[in-house]
Amino acid sequence: MSLTVFLAICILGCDLLLYILFQWIYGEKRRERSCRLATRHRTKAILTDLDTGSSNARAFPPRGMNYRTGFF
Repeated sequence: MSLTVFLAICILGCDLLLYILFQWIYGEKRRERSCRLATRHRTKAILTDLDTGSSNARAFPPRGMNYRTGFF
């Protein structure tokens, strides 16, 4: 009985160490690559908008002060 529990704990410990190892090896590289890729796409979109002269900003409503509900 105690040998079975000991082996179960050892196997779970080895699984945990393998999980940590794979996260350490593969986890950060994918995140950095996806962040760099997203930044590249965002920069390209901004530069494209600057070249075409279009703006992503929404226009302020003509009677915007009427929509305010309180003080900031």
